[in-house]
Amino acid sequence: MKKSVSLLFFILFFSTLCAQQHVWLPAGSVFPALTLDYREPHVAGSLYALHSNKKWQDRMFANFSVGFSRNIIRWTKDNRQQELGFELFVMTQFLFENPLGRFQVNLFSNEFKVGVHYQWQNNEKWRYRLRLYHISDHLGDDFIYRFLVNDYVDNLRIYEVLDLSVVRLTPHWKLYASAGVIPHSAYERLPLLGEMGFEWKKSINGHDWLQWFVGGHAQFEQETGFYPGTRLAFGIILGKPGHAPFTILLDGYQGYLPFSLYDKVKVGWIGGSISFQPIRGWF
Repeated sequence: MKKSVSLLFFILFFSTLCAQQHVWLPAGSVFPALTLDYREPHVAGSLYALHSNKKWQDRMFANFSVGFSRNIIRWTKDNRQQELGFELFVMTQFLFENPLGRFQVNLFSNEFKVGVHYQWQNNEKWRYRLRLYHISDHLGDDFIYRFLVNDYVDNLRIYEVLDLSVVRLTPHWKLYASAGVIPHSAYERLPLLGEMGFEWKKSINGHDWLQWFVGGHAQFEQETGFYPGTRLAFGIILGKPGHAPFTILLDGYQGYLPFSLYDKVKVGWIGGSISFQPIRGWF
C-alpha cells in the first residue's frame, strides 16, 4: 500500500514538468482553510468548561495548536489549477484545575501531524484535496505523573491516513466533506474515517475586513462506531480578503475525546477560541 501511494505522488509530481505553466513556491492555496477543523494547519488557542461523566467538571480544558501548510509547486493547464505541498501541525491539550486549593496547569496530551497533499480546482466553485499524512498522539508528562499512570497504554493513535476532500464554495457558504482510510497503524485499528461541515460568512455593515461567522464541523471514525464528534461555532472574522484573518469564536464540542489516547471517553465542552490562519506561502 505504501509503495502504491508513493508511486501515485511521484507520478503526480513529475507530471508538472509537462504542464504549460508552473510556479515554484506559490503564494496562497487552491484549497481553502477549514476554520472549525482542529487539525487544520493554523495557530489557535481555546479555553473551555469541561463536561464528562454526566456533569460539569471542576476544571477547564484548553487546546493550543501551531501549524502551517506550504505549497511547493502550482501548475495551470487548460484553466485547471493544481498544486503539491506539505503540512506540519502540533496540538497540545491542557487541564486547568485547582486540587486541594492549589492551582495547576497540567499538560494532558500532544498530537503531531505531518503530511503531503495534492490539491486542484476545475472551476471557482469546486475544490479538491488528496492527502497522505501521519498522526501520532502522546500523553503529557504532567498528566502521567499527577494522575499516577503507571501502566503502559496501547497507543492506537499512531497511524497514517489517506483521504480525499471536496469543497463547494458560494459567495457566503462553504460546504465540505472528506472520506479517508488508515492504510497502516502501529496497533490494530478500524480503518475508515471522515468529516463534513459548513461555514457561513457575511460582511458586517458592508465592511470587507469584518464578517459574521457561523459554522459546524463533524468528524467520524469507524473505531468509535462512527459516532459524530460535533463542533458548532459563532463569531467574527477580522481581516481583509487575501490577508491572514483572525477568527474569534464562541464554540462548543460534543463527542468522543479527540486527539488523545483516551478517545473512547465521551466529553463535551463550551467556551471561546481564537485562531490565526497564516497565508499559505509566507513560509
